[in-house]
Amino acid sequence: MSKSRAYAWLLLCALAIQVCAESPTPGATDDSIRIHLGAEDSWPPYSDAKGQGISTDLIKAAFAKSGLTPTLHVLPYARVLHDLASGKIDGGYNVTLQSTTQDKYIFGQVPLLRVEAYWFFIPDMHPTIKSIADIPDKFRVGVIRDYEYGDIYENHRRRFTEVQVSQQSQIIRMLKQGRIDAAVMFDREAEFALKEMNLDAAIFDKRFLNHIGDVYVAFSHKSPRARWLAEQLDKGLLMMKETGEYDRILSDTNKEQ
Repeated sequence: MSKSRAYAWLLLCALAIQVCAESPTPGATDDSIRIHLGAEDSWPPYSDAKGQGISTDLIKAAFAKSGLTPTLHVLPYARVLHDLASGKIDGGYNVTLQSTTQDKYIFGQVPLLRVEAYWFFIPDMHPTIKSIADIPDKFRVGVIRDYEYGDIYENHRRRFTEVQVSQQSQIIRMLKQGRIDAAVMFDREAEFALKEMNLDAAIFDKRFLNHIGDVYVAFSHKSPRARWLAEQLDKGLLMMKETGEYDRILSDTNKEQ
């Protein structure tokens, strides 16, 4: 073999070794694998101002099955989505899989959570409204900025006068004061916020279901390991469901204190 061919062969081998070293493989536990996730800062009991809650516990436990430890960046939900789109983070949560998100991000096969959202009214107000189709045009609806509320809501959204805020407590105060006509709130989140505000749930009429949504960790198309990370998360969640660890985390009443 000539010296030039030998040198080319050695160079090719060196490049191959470098590529293998940089590419994560299933079951990898190397500390050099960095996972950056955006944690929403205002959705307790799932993810609170410190990024702590049910969602975070599930994600950490699921990735731990593959020996992975994600680094969390606690951000407003709108910023999580922005950083996902720009590729600043590998993934973010809690994102609902629906028509407006399914092509924007990479999703695994196993939902992180299944959640329910309802329409809330002041008791005895607008008694003829019993479904979203009954809501008149220009109705003032309180929602969280950039949240997903399901495909049916998206079909009606343009008819409403949306009042978008960043905190659940703001929606509750506005509805209580009559500054909005109705609010769409996730059931467990609303329950948690009312308890934190020392308000009785009976102050509102939880009238009808808006949607049941599957919530995921959404991964960025700009992350080279997005699909692999989604697979590892799926694997971990399935293992946790088999052992009962998933249900134990989900039902931990301490998350609602």
